[in-house]
Amino acid sequence: MAPSRRWAVLIGVDQCGCDVQLPPLHYAESDALALRDVLLDQEIGTFDDDAVKMFVGPEATWREIKVFLRDLALESAPSDVLFVYFAGHALVPQWSDQLDAYLVTADLNPGTLPREPDNGLRMSFLKRDIFDAFAGASFLVLDCCHAGLYADADRRNIKVLQTYAEAVDRPRHNALLACPSGSVARESTDYGHGTLTHHVLRALRGRAGDEAGRVSFAQMATFVAEQGMDPPPVHTAHVYGATTVLTQPPMSRHDRQALSSPANPGITRPCLNPLEDQTSSIRQLLGRMFRADMRSAHQSQQGERDGRVELIRHALDAGSAAVVEFVGSNFGVVNRTARFDKDTLSPMLELAAVDAVKHPRATPGYVVSHGVGRQMLCVPLSFAGDRTLTLAVVDPALAQLDMGEPLAVMLRAVWDSDPVADPLQSEMTVLTALRTSFGRLPLKLYDDAFSLYQQLIGSMIMVFQPVVELDQRATGVSVQSFEALARRSDGELRAPWSALRMAHDWGDRFIVERDAILVTKAIHSYAEADAASGWQGTKPLSVNVAVRSLLSDAYINQVSKALAEAGLHPRTLTLEISEQDPITPEPGERWPQEPLVYFHNRLTTLARELRISFAVDDFGVGYASLARMAELPLTQIKVDRAILHHPMALEELTLVAQVARYASDQGQTGQPRTVIVEGFDDDAPVSLYEIFRLGIHHVQGYFSGAVASTTLRELDPAVQERIASLVRGEK
Repeated sequence: MAPSRRWAVLIGVDQCGCDVQLPPLHYAESDALALRDVLLDQEIGTFDDDAVKMFVGPEATWREIKVFLRDLALESAPSDVLFVYFAGHALVPQWSDQLDAYLVTADLNPGTLPREPDNGLRMSFLKRDIFDAFAGASFLVLDCCHAGLYADADRRNIKVLQTYAEAVDRPRHNALLACPSGSVARESTDYGHGTLTHHVLRALRGRAGDEAGRVSFAQMATFVAEQGMDPPPVHTAHVYGATTVLTQPPMSRHDRQALSSPANPGITRPCLNPLEDQTSSIRQLLGRMFRADMRSAHQSQQGERDGRVELIRHALDAGSAAVVEFVGSNFGVVNRTARFDKDTLSPMLELAAVDAVKHPRATPGYVVSHGVGRQMLCVPLSFAGDRTLTLAVVDPALAQLDMGEPLAVMLRAVWDSDPVADPLQSEMTVLTALRTSFGRLPLKLYDDAFSLYQQLIGSMIMVFQPVVELDQRATGVSVQSFEALARRSDGELRAPWSALRMAHDWGDRFIVERDAILVTKAIHSYAEADAASGWQGTKPLSVNVAVRSLLSDAYINQVSKALAEAGLHPRTLTLEISEQDPITPEPGERWPQEPLVYFHNRLTTLARELRISFAVDDFGVGYASLARMAELPLTQIKVDRAILHHPMALEELTLVAQVARYASDQGQTGQPRTVIVEGFDDDAPVSLYEIFRLGIHHVQGYFSGAVASTTLRELDPAVQERIASLVRGEK
């Protein structure tokens, strides 16, 4: 690992810039110099002489400060430390309603700002372009009026500052601000300093030291906050704020080498995730890829060239990009962005072709270099024999390229989804690809994914597919019940399986949240549709649920709450347990009985307390089907459509019907379990006549006009007659 570099950038400005209607200050410049003396003190300082950069008085110009800070951010490594201090005035432009302010430098000209708003040192620049881009731990001290604007996230719909809350939530970034937004910071003639800086200097000189005399940023900020300042300062200090030492007592050279040890040994933090250092870069790339304002300018590219290629080029700030087909040592461009020149790039493409032949599928991505500063990121997209389809991105931003394998995994997932038409699901697909590739994500990315998945599931609607009761008489053919099915839009026939199954890649929290959102939607939508139908009596409703959700009290509480809110009787609801879900404890989880016994007892208790019913879904494609069907307290058995297409379909359906009647035949229950054949359509190889003769009288699927809809519909008389004729065996 490269040695840690510690940088301090100290800015102090007494005299305001051009035509700034603010009084000059007395101590801002001397405060910056005093802080330098402490940080460079031979006994207690922890910074080297050449690592402290001063911008004081006339030399504090916004352009030079921005260039210097940006260079530090771009060259930073995860072990680096950046400390930024500003003492002076802050200016909030009256022409802007943004929650932003300018730190007043010696050359600030307010008259140019309406036309050239970047001609100054803005708080948003520090946050977005310096601290978000800095790979290591970063610290900010603002001793100026309006300092709290930096962390103000209370006002909504202000785009540039919506991310300020994220800045103070990042464990690598910490801030000490002289006052809340809208308040003033003060100088004190008694102290000969700005009030905040006076207490900062006291803290760093040892007043905030721990048992060993070391002062971390967090200890300094806490000490300052306890000094009774009016208005009070704002401070945020997380893990790195508590473990990064700023000053220390005199010590030996051996002790100085242990400087990186925690300043507060009592702090506990999770083990470092392998992607922790990439979190900021990953989140920045996701923002550029999937935020609507970033995508809008590129949606027009979808016609002539694949919109994904241009979107990827833009997100990586690359010169150009293309999809290239490699066949042996030959290559051809499938689609490209405007500036992709095959002839100029042919030396790199030839090298990439060699790698594609030598190492097919060996890596999610590789980088080809040629000439001075030219680099091409290659991400294999698909394989077919000796043909490899590869995404080639020319000269991507170095900060993006430094992500390495996670970047290749993300781009492959982008390509496998639809970021232009469906950015919500595409972004979730990218995060899920990172999850499955690297096992565990840093907490911030995990929380991002959970919030995103809530939005994805919340965007779905519920449609209701009828379960048809068969009869040889047309008047006996009717809708027995409905099943709620999730769809991305009304009229869509296919279920959004990839979105629904994502939850299983993330674990119980996602599974339970998915099922809780969907059952709530289903119950409320069904109650509204039932009220609008005008039927006498409410027909039963089935909703899918995972095994893990039924083990969660939070999910069960949500079911009860939704039923009460919708005014739906609990007996209306049947929860269908997918046969594809194993009934087994998770690794490290202990159940008090054998799995089926434990789950049986759980369902029995829930059925008694909630007065709802349970069914097994997808019978025939999952785990220990007969055992589950025979031993669990179920009111329905839903047979998967796969059985209909099995060579021994009639024999399997006969067995299901016998098991369904077993408890009733033994006198254990009054009624046999209802058997429902799912997925029946007009092309099914087993006829309604054959199904009915087996004693199975309920069918669900897209056949004879029985369709899923957001409304509840009775069967048309013509449909009833057609189904009855098929049940009678008439063609």
